[in-house]
Amino acid sequence: MKYIVQIEIDPDAGLEIESQPEMIQEIIDKFQALKPSGMYFSLTRRCVTVIVDVANEDAMFEALHATWRNTKSYPDVWPVADLDGFPEILKRVGIGQ
Repeated sequence: MKYIVQIEIDPDAGLEIESQPEMIQEIIDKFQALKPSGMYFSLTRRCVTVIVDVANEDAMFEALHATWRNTKSYPDVWPVADLDGFPEILKRVGIGQ
């Protein structure tokens, strides 16, 4: 299933990350291990958008945990699907059969 992960880095955490680049590198490494189909860094805001295709959220746990630990906030995670995958999302939330 595909997920969009939006990472917003608040100014205080951003200053800490800027002074210790290994913190953002850890986040990048964890998400790159998931072989994302897209990873976009905003140049005008402190945010990162990642698109991954993984079996479930558990596969992303290490990347989400590293993000939470280094940015001091939990990223937003949204499942996305095309018409073929939409019934699976409904089933996972208890709506479909």
